[in-house]
Amino acid sequence: MNLKQQIAQKLMIDLRYFGDSPTSRTPMTRLPKAVADWIARQGLGGVILFSENLENPEQIRALTSQLQQAAARSPLGTPLLISVDQEGGRVCRTPKAYTTTFAGNMALGAASSVYPELAEEVAVAMGRELSALGINVDHAPCVDVNNNPQNPVINVRAYGDDPGLVAQLGLAQARGLVAGGVLATLKHFPGHGDTHSDSHTGLPRVDHDRAHLDQMELVPFKAILEHTQPAMVMTAHIQYPALDDTTLTGLDGRQHLVPATLSRKIITGLLRQELGYRGVVITDALDMAGISGWLSLTQAVIHTFAAGVDIALMPVRIRCEADLAKLDALMDAVAEAMASGQLDPDEWQRSLARIADLKRRLTPEPLFPVEVLGCDAHRALERKLAAAAITPLCANTLPRPAGEHRHWLLMMPDLEKAHALAQALKELKPELKISCASLLQPEAELHRVMEQVDLVVSGFISPRQSPAELGGMEDVSALSEQAQIQAHQPERLVRLLEQARACGRSVVHLSLRAPYEFSQVSPWCHWGLASFAYHLDRPGRGASYDSLAEVLLGQAPAPGLMPLKEGEE
Repeated sequence: MNLKQQIAQKLMIDLRYFGDSPTSRTPMTRLPKAVADWIARQGLGGVILFSENLENPEQIRALTSQLQQAAARSPLGTPLLISVDQEGGRVCRTPKAYTTTFAGNMALGAASSVYPELAEEVAVAMGRELSALGINVDHAPCVDVNNNPQNPVINVRAYGDDPGLVAQLGLAQARGLVAGGVLATLKHFPGHGDTHSDSHTGLPRVDHDRAHLDQMELVPFKAILEHTQPAMVMTAHIQYPALDDTTLTGLDGRQHLVPATLSRKIITGLLRQELGYRGVVITDALDMAGISGWLSLTQAVIHTFAAGVDIALMPVRIRCEADLAKLDALMDAVAEAMASGQLDPDEWQRSLARIADLKRRLTPEPLFPVEVLGCDAHRALERKLAAAAITPLCANTLPRPAGEHRHWLLMMPDLEKAHALAQALKELKPELKISCASLLQPEAELHRVMEQVDLVVSGFISPRQSPAELGGMEDVSALSEQAQIQAHQPERLVRLLEQARACGRSVVHLSLRAPYEFSQVSPWCHWGLASFAYHLDRPGRGASYDSLAEVLLGQAPAPGLMPLKEGEE
C-alpha cells in the first residue's frame, strides 16, 4: 500500500453529523456516497459512532454494513474498526428502546461484594449486543481510579477509588467484552481519575510524584497488562510532569507541558517498554480542548504518531462533503512529516503491523443475531445489577417505615426522574399519595409542597454531567445549561432539607451519582441510599429507580458496599 493508504489506516474518524455545510447538525444514519467513495479510494482505520448515528437495529446494521462494504472496495480491502463508547450507565450510545442499558462502573463496584461475577457477565452481554449491531470495538472499560471527589468527567464512570478493585473489575470486563464478540479498550492511560478539570474543556494536570502514581493511577493498567493484552489502550489528554516534563510550543507561542497523548516518554517509554503493552494505542478524541485548545490538530496528529500512538481518534471534524478535503490535507501533512524525518520509518511499519494484526481478529459478519438485543436474559441481568448496587449511606432512623407515611414528596433533579421513581413506587404500593417536584423549581414553591407531605425524598446528582456523558465536544454548549440547574447546588438542597426537618417531616436522601454530597445533607436525613445510576433505560422507567422503590418500601434490602472511601459515613 502507498503512504496515503498507510496514513488512512492510522485514522479513526467520527461521522456524527453530515449535511450541506460544516455546521450541519443532521445525524448521519446512512453512509453518504461521498464518504463511501472516499473510504473506497483510500481505505480507513476506523470510525466511531455516536447515539445520533444509532436509531434502531435495522438502521444500525445497515449503516455498519455500508461502512464495511465501502472498506471492502478499497485497494487493501481490510475491514473497518467500527467503534463506540459503551461503558454502561450514562455513557451509553445505543438506543435504549432496543438495547440493554446497564448501570455503570461504580454500580458494578458497589455490587461486586454481592455478585463478583457481575462485571464479566455484564460485559459479555454488552459485547453481544454491540456485535449484533455490527460494532466490533468498544472503547471500554474505563479503568481510571476516581480518587478525586471533584472529578467532573470520570466520577461514576470509575469502579471506585480502590485501585485493586478497579483492576479486578476492569480485567473482568475486558475479558467479558472479548467473550461477547468485540474488542476492548483500556482507558485513559496513564489515568484520568485525579483531575479537577475535564480534558473535554481544558488541559488537566496531575502533579503527583512517580511513587504515588505507581501506587494509584498506574495500578489497574499494570495489573491488567500482566494478565492480558487488550486490543487497544486509549491515552489521556493530561499533563503528568512526574512522567514527562517535555514542552511543546503551542498556538499561543508559549511552552506547554506535553500531555500523555503526545508524550513519547509515556506512550513508548512507560506503556510499551516498561509495562510491556504490545497492542494498538489510540488517542482520546483529538478535538477535545485538552489538545485542540492549544495545538493545531495537524501538529497534534504528527506528535501523537511520533510519541508511539498507532491511531489518531477524531483528528478532523467531518460534517459535509467539503470537509473530506481536510482529511486529504491532513494526510499530506503527515506524509511531509515522514519525508522530513519527523517520523521513524521502522516504528511506522511496526505500527501498521499492529493495526493489521488487530484487524485480522475481526469477523466478517456479526457474531450474534439481533434477537440478543434487550433479550430477557440481558434485562434480568440489568435488574440484578441495579438491585445489587443499592447501597445504604447511613442507618435507617425513620420514625416509622417509609411505606407507612401517607403522602410522599419526591424532590428530584428534574421531573422525569421524579416520575420514574413515582411510577415504580405506585406499582408496588398503589395507595401511596405522591407529589413530584423538581429541584429546578423556586425554593418558596418547594417549601409550600413540603408543608403538605409527611415524607420528603430528595434526589441529587453530583457533580454535573460532562461532555463524555452528554455525547462529545459538540455538546459542550449544553454545559452552560447544566450550570444553571440548581439541582447541582448542594447548599440549596441543604436549606431545603433543613426546612423539611424543621417542619417535622421525615427525610430520605437518594444519591443518584457518586454520593460525595451526602456528608453535607446527612445531618437532616433519617436515611440515605446510593444507586450510582440516574439514567432511564426505557421511556419513563429505569431499573435503578425500580430497585430504589423496592428498598424504600422495605420489599428488598440495600446490599451494596460503598466503593468510595470518601462516600462512607
